[in-house]
Amino acid sequence: MLDTLLKEGGATQASLPGRLDLSQPSIARLVNGFVAEGIVTSTSRAPTGRGNPSVLLHLSADFAYGIGASLVGDALSMALVDLAGAVRGTRRVALEDRSRAAIVAHIRCERDDLVAAAGIDSTRLVGAGVGFGGFLVDGPLRFNPPAVLADWVDADVPAIMGDAFGLPVLCDNDATTAAIAESLLGVGRTSPTFAFCHLTNGFGGGLIVDGRPMRGALGNAGDFGGVWWLLDQGYPNLERLRVHLAKGGDPFASVEAMLEGITRGMPGIEGWLAEAERPFASLAFLLGHMVSPETVVIGGRLPGWLAERLAARITLPASPPRNDQPFRLPKIVARQVDGDAAAIGAALMPLQALFFA
Repeated sequence: MLDTLLKEGGATQASLPGRLDLSQPSIARLVNGFVAEGIVTSTSRAPTGRGNPSVLLHLSADFAYGIGASLVGDALSMALVDLAGAVRGTRRVALEDRSRAAIVAHIRCERDDLVAAAGIDSTRLVGAGVGFGGFLVDGPLRFNPPAVLADWVDADVPAIMGDAFGLPVLCDNDATTAAIAESLLGVGRTSPTFAFCHLTNGFGGGLIVDGRPMRGALGNAGDFGGVWWLLDQGYPNLERLRVHLAKGGDPFASVEAMLEGITRGMPGIEGWLAEAERPFASLAFLLGHMVSPETVVIGGRLPGWLAERLAARITLPASPPRNDQPFRLPKIVARQVDGDAAAIGAALMPLQALFFA
């Protein structure tokens, strides 16, 4: 029920029995309990015809908050999210010193600033989440990060980040936390099974199956970049975009600087799109045959307008028809969550674990 109220922004009590396959008395008991606890608010709406007024249900936004961080190499992003899914504040810090001590200091400072600026009750923070760049290796949540985060090799990320936030911490790959944001606040509202392509300095992905992240037995489901390595079709991430822009006459010192200064008319963009088209088409084709998602979402740190341009260019190869019927392949769509989805999804992780599981 809470998941439905989050994804739809509220619902009438009368509509819930059919949606949730529960009896009206069961729905009433649940609603009464949630209202009594303060998790859900109910209001009456004047009837449009005969009968009693319908009861509108919404999540109580200020009942609980989650805070999250995304660490991708050259930048630290943070977000504060309320129970209704509204982003109450964000912060972004360009990183020169990526050591554990420096990043912990940034998080402590930005955490306090976010809470103060949002004017929330800090005792309502139920937990923190972290999206960390890298793939999982042996041990409890040990990551193998990119070279720029060398000080984090074999680090106990949940313990370190728990000390930084002063809260219980959930942790996952940053592409998976971005996919979680899209599942709760974006594409997942209408497409519960999708593959998420996370373009950043590198490239990764996440799989959402029936509204829940699929991590696989070894924790690295969605590491789509390995497919490109195997196919030898290039690696069209945002670092490659930065190279194309420099060749076109618009050099940037880093991906973070590029994302602050990129505009639609820069000549290097077209070259990058042409380079990215085939690898993304091959990846989406393979995902369609192996995972069968409804959609493949183009997301990550790239601007929304650029995600839309890339999604529009991707044409999937066609499998040979059988009995005059084609094999159904996923749609390619741009992300719907604005801002840094990896940080937003990280902030949603403790809320999802407590309220939307």
